[in-house]
Amino acid sequence: MIMKKTLLTLSAAALLFITGCDPDSKSNGNAIDISGKTKQEVFMLHSWELSSWLDSSSQDQVENIEACAKDDFYTFNTTSQVQVNRNTVKCIAGEANDVFPWSMTTPNDTKVSLFTYTWDIASMTGEQIVLRRKYYFNIGGTTVDMFSKVVLKKH
Repeated sequence: MIMKKTLLTLSAAALLFITGCDPDSKSNGNAIDISGKTKQEVFMLHSWELSSWLDSSSQDQVENIEACAKDDFYTFNTTSQVQVNRNTVKCIAGEANDVFPWSMTTPNDTKVSLFTYTWDIASMTGEQIVLRRKYYFNIGGTTVDMFSKVVLKKH
């Protein structure tokens, strides 16, 4: 019985320690407050890393970030331009930073045009933005429903 209580106490202490050390934990007081900000302002709050871009159908799932682009980060400088900052690993030798368009119909719209597609803003915090879109893809004469999910994380 004493052994069981000791084990339970140690387990609870370990759980508290692990939760307290989680850098993504909202309870650590370091979460970025976005209350009162428009969705457009959240994009422009700081630079973002493209941490995931998954395309999936009922048959498969494909990660679409090239290895050379995994260390790039994106800065939404204005309400119409985003700068891609090429970091250490280059896809092409000498590749420079680039600017491309992005837009929202209104500052609090639920859709954003980015990476040449229109996305639904699925969720948004000061640390992460999740975008989703549905599209159709023709494979050998058969149209397949495809889904994309992009995750941007604070840089």
